[in-house]
Amino acid sequence: MSNSITLAPSHDDPRLAYLIDQQSLFLLVVIFGGMLVLLVLEQLWPRRHSMSVPVGHWLTNWFLASINFFVLFWLTLQLGNWALLRSYFPDPGLYERLQPLVAIALIVVLVEFASYWIHRLFHRVSGLWRLHAVHHTDTTFDVTTSQRHHTAEVAIDTIILLPIFLLFGAPTLILVFYQLVRVLLVLFNHSNIYLPAAVDRVLRNIIVTPDFHRLHHSPDPQFTNSNYGTVVPWFDYLFGTARKVPFEDTAVMAVGLEYLRKSGDSRLDRLLLLPLMWRRWGLPDRNQVRGSQTS
Repeated sequence: MSNSITLAPSHDDPRLAYLIDQQSLFLLVVIFGGMLVLLVLEQLWPRRHSMSVPVGHWLTNWFLASINFFVLFWLTLQLGNWALLRSYFPDPGLYERLQPLVAIALIVVLVEFASYWIHRLFHRVSGLWRLHAVHHTDTTFDVTTSQRHHTAEVAIDTIILLPIFLLFGAPTLILVFYQLVRVLLVLFNHSNIYLPAAVDRVLRNIIVTPDFHRLHHSPDPQFTNSNYGTVVPWFDYLFGTARKVPFEDTAVMAVGLEYLRKSGDSRLDRLLLLPLMWRRWGLPDRNQVRGSQTS
Protein backbone atom coordinates (compact mmCIF):
# COMPACT_ATOMS: atom_id res chain seq x y z
CA MET A 1 0.00 0.00 0.00
CA SER A 2 0.91 3.71 -0.26
CA ASN A 3 2.81 4.90 2.77
CA SER A 4 2.75 8.62 3.42
CA ILE A 5 0.43 11.53 4.12
CA THR A 6 1.74 15.07 4.01
CA LEU A 7 0.07 17.29 6.57
CA ALA A 8 -0.91 20.91 6.09
CA PRO A 9 1.63 23.31 7.62
CA SER A 10 1.18 24.71 11.09
CA HIS A 11 3.18 27.54 12.66
CA ASP A 12 2.13 27.21 16.30
CA ASP A 13 5.74 26.81 17.45
CA PRO A 14 8.14 29.14 15.59
CA ARG A 15 11.12 26.98 16.62
CA LEU A 16 9.72 24.16 14.52
CA ALA A 17 8.45 26.33 11.68
CA TYR A 18 11.20 25.36 9.26
CA LEU A 19 10.78 21.61 9.71
CA ILE A 20 7.00 21.86 9.48
CA ASP A 21 6.95 24.23 6.52
CA GLN A 22 9.46 22.06 4.68
CA GLN A 23 7.86 18.73 5.59
CA SER A 24 7.23 17.87 1.95
CA LEU A 25 10.89 18.47 1.12
CA PHE A 26 11.95 16.27 4.03
CA LEU A 27 9.55 13.56 2.85
CA LEU A 28 10.90 13.80 -0.69
CA VAL A 29 14.49 13.47 0.58
CA VAL A 30 13.56 10.50 2.80
CA ILE A 31 11.77 8.66 -0.02
CA PHE A 32 14.37 9.10 -2.75
CA GLY A 33 17.40 9.32 -0.48
CA GLY A 34 16.23 6.25 1.39
CA MET A 35 15.78 4.33 -1.85
CA LEU A 36 19.30 5.21 -2.99
CA VAL A 37 20.88 4.18 0.32
CA LEU A 38 18.98 0.90 0.42
CA LEU A 39 19.78 0.15 -3.22
CA VAL A 40 23.46 0.36 -2.32
CA LEU A 41 22.94 -1.90 0.71
CA GLU A 42 21.05 -4.36 -1.49
CA GLN A 43 24.12 -4.70 -3.68
CA LEU A 44 26.36 -5.28 -0.65
CA TRP A 45 24.11 -7.70 1.29
CA PRO A 46 21.44 -9.03 -1.09
CA ARG A 47 18.81 -11.46 0.11
CA ARG A 48 18.34 -12.61 -3.45
CA HIS A 49 21.25 -12.41 -5.92
CA SER A 50 20.71 -11.14 -9.45
CA MET A 51 23.06 -11.15 -12.42
CA SER A 52 21.41 -8.13 -14.08
CA VAL A 53 20.90 -4.50 -13.09
CA PRO A 54 17.17 -3.71 -13.51
CA VAL A 55 17.53 -0.07 -14.60
CA GLY A 56 14.21 -0.06 -16.48
CA HIS A 57 12.43 -1.40 -13.40
CA TRP A 58 14.01 1.30 -11.24
CA LEU A 59 13.08 4.09 -13.66
CA THR A 60 9.45 2.96 -13.87
CA ASN A 61 9.09 2.85 -10.10
CA TRP A 62 10.87 6.19 -9.66
CA PHE A 63 8.55 7.84 -12.20
CA LEU A 64 5.53 6.45 -10.36
CA ALA A 65 6.97 7.67 -7.06
CA SER A 66 7.40 11.17 -8.50
CA ILE A 67 3.89 11.34 -9.93
CA ASN A 68 2.33 10.03 -6.73
CA PHE A 69 4.33 12.35 -4.50
CA PHE A 70 3.05 15.49 -6.21
CA VAL A 71 -0.52 14.19 -6.45
CA LEU A 72 -0.38 13.28 -2.76
CA PHE A 73 1.03 16.70 -1.85
CA TRP A 74 -1.72 18.54 -3.76
CA LEU A 75 -4.54 16.31 -2.48
CA THR A 76 -3.48 16.55 1.15
CA LEU A 77 -3.23 20.32 1.00
CA GLN A 78 -6.75 20.47 -0.43
CA LEU A 79 -8.22 18.14 2.19
CA GLY A 80 -6.13 19.39 5.10
CA ASN A 81 -7.16 22.99 4.52
CA TRP A 82 -10.79 22.23 3.78
CA ALA A 83 -12.71 24.03 6.52
CA LEU A 84 -15.82 21.88 6.06
CA LEU A 85 -13.85 18.68 6.63
CA ARG A 86 -12.16 20.09 9.73
CA SER A 87 -15.52 21.20 11.14
CA TYR A 88 -16.52 17.55 11.64
CA PHE A 89 -13.65 16.93 14.05
CA PRO A 90 -13.36 18.04 17.69
CA ASP A 91 -11.38 21.15 18.53
CA PRO A 92 -9.25 20.63 20.48
CA GLY A 93 -8.57 17.14 19.13
CA LEU A 94 -8.27 13.95 21.13
CA TYR A 95 -4.54 14.55 21.57
CA GLU A 96 -5.29 17.44 23.95
CA ARG A 97 -7.67 15.31 26.00
CA LEU A 98 -5.34 12.36 26.52
CA GLN A 99 -1.88 11.77 27.90
CA PRO A 100 0.58 12.41 25.03
CA LEU A 101 2.04 8.89 25.02
CA VAL A 102 -1.44 7.36 25.08
CA ALA A 103 -2.55 9.60 22.23
CA ILE A 104 0.51 8.75 20.13
CA ALA A 105 0.02 5.03 20.75
CA LEU A 106 -3.63 5.32 19.70
CA ILE A 107 -2.68 7.17 16.52
CA VAL A 108 -0.23 4.41 15.58
CA VAL A 109 -2.68 1.61 16.36
CA LEU A 110 -5.61 3.23 14.53
CA VAL A 111 -3.59 4.17 11.45
CA GLU A 112 -2.04 0.71 11.16
CA PHE A 113 -5.39 -0.98 11.88
CA ALA A 114 -7.01 1.09 9.13
CA SER A 115 -4.11 0.42 6.75
CA TYR A 116 -4.43 -3.32 7.35
CA TRP A 117 -8.14 -3.38 6.47
CA ILE A 118 -7.75 -1.01 3.54
CA HIS A 119 -5.09 -3.36 2.19
CA ARG A 120 -7.39 -6.36 2.60
CA LEU A 121 -10.17 -4.52 0.77
CA PHE A 122 -7.82 -3.77 -2.11
CA HIS A 123 -7.29 -7.51 -2.41
CA ARG A 124 -10.94 -8.47 -1.97
CA VAL A 125 -12.86 -5.95 -4.13
CA SER A 126 -12.30 -6.45 -7.86
CA GLY A 127 -12.27 -2.75 -8.76
CA LEU A 128 -9.78 -1.97 -6.02
CA TRP A 129 -7.64 -4.99 -6.88
CA ARG A 130 -7.17 -3.67 -10.41
CA LEU A 131 -5.55 -0.59 -8.91
CA HIS A 132 -3.51 -2.46 -6.32
CA ALA A 133 -2.35 -5.04 -8.87
CA VAL A 134 0.05 -2.39 -10.19
CA HIS A 135 2.05 -2.89 -7.00
CA HIS A 136 2.03 -6.67 -7.37
CA THR A 137 3.04 -6.75 -11.05
CA ASP A 138 6.64 -6.05 -10.04
CA THR A 139 8.65 -9.21 -10.74
CA THR A 140 11.76 -7.70 -9.14
CA PHE A 141 11.27 -7.18 -5.42
CA ASP A 142 13.49 -4.39 -4.13
CA VAL A 143 13.22 -1.07 -2.32
CA THR A 144 11.80 0.74 -5.37
CA THR A 145 8.82 -1.64 -5.30
CA SER A 146 7.64 0.27 -2.24
CA GLN A 147 6.75 3.22 -4.48
CA ARG A 148 5.07 1.24 -7.25
CA HIS A 149 1.43 2.22 -6.68
CA HIS A 150 -1.30 3.41 -8.98
CA THR A 151 -2.04 7.09 -8.40
CA ALA A 152 -5.72 6.39 -7.76
CA GLU A 153 -4.78 3.98 -4.96
CA VAL A 154 -2.62 6.66 -3.35
CA ALA A 155 -5.54 9.10 -3.52
CA ILE A 156 -7.98 6.61 -1.94
CA ASP A 157 -5.50 5.82 0.85
CA THR A 158 -5.08 9.52 1.60
CA ILE A 159 -8.80 10.27 1.66
CA ILE A 160 -9.40 7.43 4.14
CA LEU A 161 -6.39 7.95 6.44
CA LEU A 162 -6.28 11.74 6.66
CA PRO A 163 -9.40 11.99 8.88
CA ILE A 164 -7.67 9.85 11.51
CA PHE A 165 -4.92 12.46 11.82
CA LEU A 166 -7.48 15.28 11.91
CA LEU A 167 -9.46 13.46 14.60
CA PHE A 168 -6.50 13.46 16.97
CA GLY A 169 -5.32 16.96 16.19
CA ALA A 170 -1.82 16.05 17.34
CA PRO A 171 1.01 18.56 16.99
CA THR A 172 2.21 18.64 13.40
CA LEU A 173 5.77 17.84 14.44
CA ILE A 174 4.69 14.49 15.91
CA LEU A 175 2.70 13.59 12.82
CA VAL A 176 5.53 14.60 10.49
CA PHE A 177 7.98 12.48 12.50
CA TYR A 178 5.58 9.52 12.47
CA GLN A 179 5.16 9.76 8.70
CA LEU A 180 8.92 9.93 8.12
CA VAL A 181 9.49 6.85 10.30
CA ARG A 182 6.64 5.06 8.53
CA VAL A 183 8.12 5.79 5.11
CA LEU A 184 11.52 4.48 6.22
CA LEU A 185 9.97 1.26 7.50
CA VAL A 186 8.07 0.73 4.24
CA LEU A 187 11.26 1.26 2.25
CA PHE A 188 13.02 -1.22 4.51
CA ASN A 189 10.40 -3.97 4.32
CA HIS A 190 10.40 -3.85 0.52
CA SER A 191 14.18 -4.02 0.29
CA ASN A 192 16.24 -6.94 -0.95
CA ILE A 193 18.51 -6.83 2.10
CA TYR A 194 19.67 -10.00 3.79
CA LEU A 195 18.70 -10.42 7.44
CA PRO A 196 19.93 -13.49 9.35
CA ALA A 197 17.14 -15.90 10.21
CA ALA A 198 17.46 -15.22 13.95
CA VAL A 199 17.19 -11.45 13.43
CA ASP A 200 14.20 -11.82 11.12
CA ARG A 201 12.49 -14.15 13.58
CA VAL A 202 12.69 -11.53 16.34
CA LEU A 203 11.95 -8.43 14.26
CA ARG A 204 8.87 -9.86 12.54
CA ASN A 205 7.07 -9.80 15.88
CA ILE A 206 7.49 -6.01 16.02
CA ILE A 207 7.73 -4.67 12.47
CA VAL A 208 7.18 -6.01 8.98
CA THR A 209 10.50 -7.41 7.75
CA PRO A 210 11.56 -7.85 4.11
CA ASP A 211 11.01 -11.62 4.28
CA PHE A 212 7.59 -11.17 5.91
CA HIS A 213 6.46 -8.81 3.15
CA ARG A 214 8.23 -10.59 0.28
CA LEU A 215 5.92 -13.55 0.85
CA HIS A 216 2.96 -11.21 0.25
CA HIS A 217 4.41 -10.58 -3.24
CA SER A 218 4.43 -14.27 -4.14
CA PRO A 219 2.33 -15.18 -7.22
CA ASP A 220 0.76 -18.01 -5.19
CA PRO A 221 -2.64 -16.59 -4.09
CA GLN A 222 -2.47 -18.24 -0.66
CA PHE A 223 0.52 -16.01 0.05
CA THR A 224 -0.55 -12.98 -2.00
CA ASN A 225 -3.63 -12.84 0.22
CA SER A 226 -1.69 -12.84 3.48
CA ASN A 227 0.80 -10.69 5.42
CA TYR A 228 -1.16 -7.48 4.80
CA GLY A 229 0.58 -5.31 7.41
CA THR A 230 2.13 -2.14 6.03
CA VAL A 231 4.71 -1.49 8.76
CA VAL A 232 3.59 -3.70 11.66
CA PRO A 233 2.46 -7.36 11.55
CA TRP A 234 0.27 -7.18 14.65
CA PHE A 235 -3.10 -7.38 12.88
CA ASP A 236 -1.99 -10.24 10.64
CA TYR A 237 -1.29 -12.23 13.78
CA LEU A 238 -4.53 -11.05 15.40
CA PHE A 239 -6.77 -11.86 12.43
CA GLY A 240 -4.97 -15.01 11.29
CA THR A 241 -3.57 -13.74 7.98
CA ALA A 242 0.12 -14.13 8.85
CA ARG A 243 1.92 -16.76 6.78
CA LYS A 244 5.47 -18.09 6.85
CA VAL A 245 7.63 -20.38 4.74
CA PRO A 246 11.06 -21.87 5.54
CA PHE A 247 13.78 -19.23 5.63
CA GLU A 248 15.67 -20.84 2.74
CA ASP A 249 12.59 -20.85 0.47
CA THR A 250 11.98 -17.12 0.70
CA ALA A 251 15.18 -16.22 -1.14
CA VAL A 252 14.41 -18.38 -4.17
CA MET A 253 10.65 -17.96 -4.55
CA ALA A 254 9.16 -16.05 -7.47
CA VAL A 255 7.53 -12.67 -6.95
CA GLY A 256 4.85 -10.84 -8.92
CA LEU A 257 1.59 -12.27 -10.26
CA GLU A 258 0.74 -15.33 -12.32
CA TYR A 259 0.02 -12.94 -15.19
CA LEU A 260 1.51 -9.61 -16.40
CA ARG A 261 5.04 -11.00 -16.19
CA LYS A 262 6.47 -9.73 -19.49
CA SER A 263 8.83 -6.75 -19.39
CA GLY A 264 6.41 -4.72 -21.53
CA ASP A 265 3.70 -5.17 -18.91
CA SER A 266 5.69 -2.91 -16.59
CA ARG A 267 5.82 0.07 -18.93
CA LEU A 268 4.64 3.20 -17.14
CA ASP A 269 1.75 3.84 -19.53
CA ARG A 270 0.49 0.27 -19.21
CA LEU A 271 0.62 0.40 -15.42
CA LEU A 272 -1.40 3.62 -15.33
CA LEU A 273 -3.96 2.22 -17.81
CA LEU A 274 -4.13 -1.22 -16.19
CA PRO A 275 -7.37 -0.69 -14.17
CA LEU A 276 -9.20 0.69 -17.22
CA MET A 277 -7.92 -1.93 -19.65
CA TRP A 278 -8.24 -4.93 -17.34
CA ARG A 279 -11.09 -6.66 -19.20
CA ARG A 280 -9.89 -5.64 -22.66
CA TRP A 281 -6.51 -7.22 -21.94
CA GLY A 282 -8.30 -10.40 -20.85
CA LEU A 283 -6.98 -10.43 -17.31
CA PRO A 284 -8.64 -12.79 -14.81
CA ASP A 285 -10.98 -11.79 -12.04
CA ARG A 286 -9.72 -12.60 -8.57
CA ASN A 287 -11.94 -15.70 -8.30
CA GLN A 288 -10.53 -17.09 -11.55
CA VAL A 289 -6.95 -17.33 -10.27
CA ARG A 290 -5.95 -20.77 -9.04
CA GLY A 291 -6.75 -21.34 -5.38
CA SER A 292 -7.50 -17.66 -4.87
CA GLN A 293 -8.37 -16.73 -1.31
CA THR A 294 -9.80 -13.22 -1.09
CA SER A 295 -10.37 -12.98 2.62
